Amino acid sequence: MLLADEANIREVIMFPMNQRAEDLMMNAPSDPTNEQLRELNLRVVPDA
Repeated sequence: MLLADEANIREVIMFPMNQRAEDLMMNAPSDPTNEQLRELNLRVVPDA
């Protein structure tokens, strides 16, 4: 932003996000796949 001499960061940000911090073009953040969870040795436990 400073190097481009822009007043707003949104003018220079590479991947803009919406107000909820979601990147709609890449569908991020998204739910992890089972493979990703296994790779990190994580488990999702439903609310009791």
